[in-house]
Amino acid sequence: MSSGIDILLGGLFAFAISWMIQPHFRSLGFLTGIIDRPGYRRSHNVPVPRTGGMAIFISFFVTLLIIDRFVGVTPLPWSWLAVLGGAGLAILALGVGDDRFHIHAEKKLYGQLIVIVALMLAGERLDTVSLPVIGQLELGGWAWPITLLWYLGFINSMNLIDGLDGLASGIGVVASLCIVAIAIAVSDYYSAFYASTLCGSTLAFMYWNMGRRKIFLGDSGSMWMGLVLAILLLHVSRQNSVGIFLLLAPMIAPIWDTGTTIIRRYRRRASIFEADDYHLHHRLIRLGFRSTTTVYFLLLLTIGSSLIALSGFIGVPWLGLPALGCWLAMFFLWTAKRKNVDSEKSMDFFSELKFIMGFDDGASEPRPTHTHVAEIIDLQVEREKVERVMAAASGGQPVEVNTEDK
Repeated sequence: MSSGIDILLGGLFAFAISWMIQPHFRSLGFLTGIIDRPGYRRSHNVPVPRTGGMAIFISFFVTLLIIDRFVGVTPLPWSWLAVLGGAGLAILALGVGDDRFHIHAEKKLYGQLIVIVALMLAGERLDTVSLPVIGQLELGGWAWPITLLWYLGFINSMNLIDGLDGLASGIGVVASLCIVAIAIAVSDYYSAFYASTLCGSTLAFMYWNMGRRKIFLGDSGSMWMGLVLAILLLHVSRQNSVGIFLLLAPMIAPIWDTGTTIIRRYRRRASIFEADDYHLHHRLIRLGFRSTTTVYFLLLLTIGSSLIALSGFIGVPWLGLPALGCWLAMFFLWTAKRKNVDSEKSMDFFSELKFIMGFDDGASEPRPTHTHVAEIIDLQVEREKVERVMAAASGGQPVEVNTEDK
């Protein structure tokens, strides 16, 4: 890996391949029955294929092969990539089985544990961590349980946050770009190349995921993406002194959502494997955010956190300015939402903040007339239709509405 040209080509090649094959995998989803049907936790009202993750997986490794054979000067380390590919294929297969046959969450966890243990036996462990003030800390025997939690956290947090169009994939793109920046800063061009390739293939998926010919990541795609991000971040940290908070900054939303989900289900004496519609993005929708606004809100949070963490690591303090801009934009979206919600049904600012962060289990439901998030989204879509008709009647330009939001 000789220069930044290979890194850029990796992203472009992966984008082109993923963009071309996504429609074919959409058709494959219908043919094989790997589809997501509407339900109370869903924000779409028609069946949608869950095969987008397979296309990302294939475009990622095909790009690596093309660059290695025809473009790259230095051969890629295929012995290490074989470990990544084998573990990724196993997780992908587990997710495909869940997408098609709806495997129980507990059994899915056992499958994840097998893959993770195999990865750790192959040497992919977090042996040291870099902490503020303390510096480098050797984990010793604690490397095994901490690495186990590391992989489980990434895999399942990406799986749980995948509830709206562009949310999980958008976080994946931001995390990939963050890895590219970290890797270039420490001259680890292999990791930068892998992350750029992942970014390109995921970005192309977002085009189809948010379009009319919709396709979803599926459990296969979200779990595989979580695994690859965990491996790449671990790979960067093992070769360089990268702080743990920088590694976790792009994952702030998925990790927070997973942590509050575990606490919420424990407090309600519910099974940790029991699905519900009170995840972080569901809470925002319950407060009156629309689906697309919710995605923008959480992506702004991710970008701002990543920029703040990167500014100190690469020594560019002015990155704090766009980070501040992201957070101010979040505040603007929040205040704009509060103006559009009936004041009698809305909570005060700090109660809303507690509800979003998961500190309040929602005993006082902010919108008690709607039981499920899907009902709220249906009403939002109908309201958008009315607004479009009124805009057309008054001579304004109608707003394009997507009625198939996930």
